Amino acid sequence: MTIEEIQRRKEELRVVISVPDILHKYGVEVKRGRCKGICHEGKDFNAKVTDDYLWCYVCNSSMDIFSITQHFENCDFWTAFELLGGTERPSFTTTVKAQKARKERELKESQELKHRMELRRIQNYITAYRNIIAEEKPLSELWCYCQNRLQYQIYLLDLHNEKR
Repeated sequence: MTIEEIQRRKEELRVVISVPDILHKYGVEVKRGRCKGICHEGKDFNAKVTDDYLWCYVCNSSMDIFSITQHFENCDFWTAFELLGGTERPSFTTTVKAQKARKERELKESQELKHRMELRRIQNYITAYRNIIAEEKPLSELWCYCQNRLQYQIYLLDLHNEKR
């Protein structure tokens, strides 16, 4: 492909594929033209979404369909171009790179979910032990048991937070 053909194909892809479509493909929620800042793992809806681009107010970055695909697939421009349909058929190496990046992203997401679930479990135990301690007579057998278990859960919480 010549440079002119690539430029023409890029413009065709931008007309056919919109930024909200790409974000939806990667599971990013768009509400009233806003989404979470994907470039810095934002928690608030602080990025403006139009059909042509995504603009993050926090880190002052702009992304089009190609850079969004590059971000999520962890690939270079040409791979993103092929994945979006820039060529008739993506090459084998492009497909392999995309699958590898997708697996890495899924693994990272599952580890993050596991981490959050473990943190939630520890927090639930701490809350339960504190409630029992508040209701029990001091120095009773159950009160002492809960005091010991509470200290252990606090230790686990500290250990869990150190890993991050």
